[in-house]
Amino acid sequence: MPKKLYENHVSLFALSNFFDLSSAVSFFDIIRVTLRKEDEIMAEKKLLSPSVIYLLGINSIIGSGIFLLSGKIYRDAGTWSLLAILLAGLSIFVIAFSYANMSKLYPENGGAFIYAKAVFGRFVGFIVGMVTWLLGTVTMATEVSALLTAIKMISPNINTRMIGVVLLVILGIISCFGSAIISVLDNVTSLIKVLIVVVFIVTTIWLVKLANFNFAPLATSSFPTTLTGFLSAYGTVFFFFTGFSFLPVNAEKMKNPAKNLPKIMSFVMVTCIAIYLIIQGITIGVLGHHLPDTIVPAATIFSEVVGAIGIPLFVISVCWSIFGVIVATTFNTPTILSSLALDHEDVPLLVARKNRFGSPVLAVILTIVVGICLFLTGNYVFLSGLTVFMSFVQYLSTGLANIKAKYRWIGSGTVLFSLILLASFTPRVLLFGVSFIVILSVIYLFVKVDDAHLEKIKQQKKLLKERHANHGKN
Repeated sequence: MPKKLYENHVSLFALSNFFDLSSAVSFFDIIRVTLRKEDEIMAEKKLLSPSVIYLLGINSIIGSGIFLLSGKIYRDAGTWSLLAILLAGLSIFVIAFSYANMSKLYPENGGAFIYAKAVFGRFVGFIVGMVTWLLGTVTMATEVSALLTAIKMISPNINTRMIGVVLLVILGIISCFGSAIISVLDNVTSLIKVLIVVVFIVTTIWLVKLANFNFAPLATSSFPTTLTGFLSAYGTVFFFFTGFSFLPVNAEKMKNPAKNLPKIMSFVMVTCIAIYLIIQGITIGVLGHHLPDTIVPAATIFSEVVGAIGIPLFVISVCWSIFGVIVATTFNTPTILSSLALDHEDVPLLVARKNRFGSPVLAVILTIVVGICLFLTGNYVFLSGLTVFMSFVQYLSTGLANIKAKYRWIGSGTVLFSLILLASFTPRVLLFGVSFIVILSVIYLFVKVDDAHLEKIKQQKKLLKERHANHGKN
């Protein structure tokens, strides 16, 4: 029987944790952490109630994609974009259960690459682990591109490339001095995001015109409703749901996960699907075939309610929320690379060495450099597709791991949806994604070590961890 949990001030603790978690925390990571062994859970902070985990899940899934890409998915699939949202949400639902199954068997911190390494060995584990880090860097680049894309609606002549590079460099420098800034910024940006969703729905839903909903195939070439267009919309919508599964969760836990997790997960997914359907429905119902003509459709619609001030007000709010995600991603992504070195012996230990502020400097530098290169390769739509590709690698490996672990039905469903998702990628996204896998495979040849060398690394790790522990005490 578990020990009696602390109950004093639990409501205040739960509320603070809700607003301390930004969009950069993925729902899949919440699922993974909440299924840790009870003895590990009891050693940490207080357990969170199911209602708080529900709020954490909502907060972690809803991001900026629905505000910036609603026009894109309408261009691809017309009114059928609503069906694309529904099907993508149901697909993520199946994949979430796939992660939950594996986390019961492998409750260690690390998610998909832990499952891949345990089931398929070091090579697959290394690939999936590095893809997890790349997912972080791509997401960082994507969100910077999203921020500057939104700003262009109110300042179309800004130099997005220069500003993006400078922003990433500055955040990289700040990252070398610790992460205390994150919690304060997350409080504000998370609250802003929730308010944006609520205010937008409440103030604009009455503007919807049913005549703008047309489920018949559109004849014009600008709005194809072919299978290709629908698959493209389906793949884009995955970006709305996947969250940022590359980031570790430090203290989120729940009571009685075996009983409560499936129900809470169901409620979270149904809620997010409903919110996305409502927002997309409003943008279609108000703007109709003009939906793809505006950078931030929701801002255009909001201006019809409050006047001309509505566009800059809404855009600035969205940008502030996105900026919070960028900061959290910039601070947390290097820890993935550091973890691969310190906890999993997959990359050289040098990457895990921290400065006196507790920051893995080399991991930060590598993350920022790769992030800048990715940012300069394409626009927001391309980068969001590349983000989904990195997630696809994780989904596929986790689905296959489920099949091998005898969870055949849920694993087969995950593999099926992953392969459907593969068909939605553009040739350029596929080229970049496959190239990353090939490069990582070549790199593995240089970092692969034998058992004797692994034992030496473990001894070095032990000394390095002791050094970090002593530094923390001082």
